Amino acid sequence: MKRKLIKAFSATTSSILLGLTLSSCMHYDYTLVVYNWEDYIFEGTDEYGNIEAKSTVEKFQDYYFETYGKTVYVSYETFSTPEDMYNQMKAGSISPDLICPSDYMIQKMQREGMLESFDFDEVLGEYGDKLSNFRDYGSPYIKKLFKEEGFSTYAVPYFWGTMGYLYNPEEVDILDVTTWEAQFNPKYKGKIALKDSIRDTYATVILHVYQDEVNKLKEDYDNGILSDMDYNEQLSKIFNRCDNETLYKAEDALIGLKKNIYGLETDDGKNEMVKGTYWINTAWSGDAVYAMDQADELGKTLAYIIPMEGSNVWFDGWCMPKGANVHLAQEFVNFICDPEIAKECMEYTGYTSPIVGDAIWDLVLDWYEALPEESDCDLVDLSFYFGNPEAQIYIDKEERGRQFDAQYPDEETLVRCCIMKDFGSQTQALNQMWSNFKAAF
Repeated sequence: MKRKLIKAFSATTSSILLGLTLSSCMHYDYTLVVYNWEDYIFEGTDEYGNIEAKSTVEKFQDYYFETYGKTVYVSYETFSTPEDMYNQMKAGSISPDLICPSDYMIQKMQREGMLESFDFDEVLGEYGDKLSNFRDYGSPYIKKLFKEEGFSTYAVPYFWGTMGYLYNPEEVDILDVTTWEAQFNPKYKGKIALKDSIRDTYATVILHVYQDEVNKLKEDYDNGILSDMDYNEQLSKIFNRCDNETLYKAEDALIGLKKNIYGLETDDGKNEMVKGTYWINTAWSGDAVYAMDQADELGKTLAYIIPMEGSNVWFDGWCMPKGANVHLAQEFVNFICDPEIAKECMEYTGYTSPIVGDAIWDLVLDWYEALPEESDCDLVDLSFYFGNPEAQIYIDKEERGRQFDAQYPDEETLVRCCIMKDFGSQTQALNQMWSNFKAAF
């Protein structure tokens, strides 16, 4: 399997600077301010940072002019974490029309009345004509989950994935990384990096603090005592526990962890894993895919696993802050939900798009399909995700636990993956706990 690799070249910055230069000497009818994660959209560059095609932003500007006969300038800027984005908005230092926060931040901003509503019919439970691409091409699995979690009115999913361990199988025993206890394992002292992200690292520690309770749930599920729904619901309650006693236990566990880990990282982990700086890294699935691709190019092997206790299934979704240009924002979101555009963004970032359709399925086949007559294969059923009974693919058994499984976890795995909830009034206490932990370094 070969995939285009995009190096850590700041094409976003270059595009912004170019756009600013052009905007200073050109008149645009409209301006759309988009605030997104770093390295999270197709930039139109090759693996060396050379421009080879128009970026998603440039294509949207062309599309809008061709459709409406009006010019729009997209001021595209990036943030590092949802917390940074939220704090800047609260301080009034930014006024975007479109943002892309994570699930728990969507809940927080929705609760605080900070968001405009999308063209979504709550009675029919479906998006309207202004978001026809997502309505027609959105994964049924993602649509169902979004509606169940109450996101649909105020968000449209952009990318989704899981969190697990990215690890070096030549240095790490796979049995060790089947549990989140690996980060406490002295065998890997100084060879583990954790996410410098409050919610993500906190979640792994919660599953450690309440390991006995979590394991009992899994035992009951494996023995057929709990249904899929009941298991996920009860695991989610533990996963999102944030009372004062839990925060105290989590802080104690985190401070103990600092003796065993290399350190914290936000975006460098995927590159440092390829270099061999550390052997285990808590990673978002898209970053894991990027790192595995990069390692493959260098003749190295990395793998990805979701520990048996469970993990996070996360979503980043497009949202419109209060006062946004609703027309332009929805036009942009609908455009990026076109399967051909979604394909480019997915190929560029390594993250999994919630968009399905022939363009995406053909890409998956191109990346991962194996021939059973040529190798020992598993037949994997993705019909639940693509909404097509024919969405089945042969995967080489030697490639399991790598890119394909990072991008498309099976239903059994997703049952033990939980969505992060907004902590509400406990958010300040969580932030203080995190500050105490970081101060201990």
